[in-house]
Amino acid sequence: MADDALDQFAEKWLRLAEGRALVVGSKIYGGRQDRRTLYSEAVGVDLEDGAGVDLVHDCEEPLPAELGTFNHIDCVSVLEHVKRPWKLAENIDAVLNPGGTIFVCVPFVWRIHAYPSDYWRVTSQALDVLFPSIDWLSRKYASGPFLRKVVRGMKVGGQVWMQRSELVGFGRKCA
Repeated sequence: MADDALDQFAEKWLRLAEGRALVVGSKIYGGRQDRRTLYSEAVGVDLEDGAGVDLVHDCEEPLPAELGTFNHIDCVSVLEHVKRPWKLAENIDAVLNPGGTIFVCVPFVWRIHAYPSDYWRVTSQALDVLFPSIDWLSRKYASGPFLRKVVRGMKVGGQVWMQRSELVGFGRKCA
């Protein structure tokens, strides 16, 4: 999704809980924004070390107890890269305080892209299954810009290119 579309969704829907934020999938790829800077007190966790990463950790495993709990979780472009997204969801839910907020963005229609691998596409109903304790205040499918050159039904460089569509959601953990 184009960054401006994310910004528009955030401006309209995100009313973040005050306090600590956990940025899941915080490694900065290709000059992307360091999402930790969006929050006053943030910790970035990623499977791989690199810029934007405070803790290297596989979030399919429980987060270290010394990390503490958070009032907000930011999970942008992560769920599709996790072998067992239900485990990641369970583990980040465990560190989200009651009344805390969560922002999720995940491709719905897009090309396969490996960072390091690409496993899933997620629907709005899947968010209910993955995050049963979250009251989703908004869930939207949004289309992003055309990727490279859009050629309907044709291959470019061996891949079919299509318009990117993402599922974005904002919710609050039930007390």
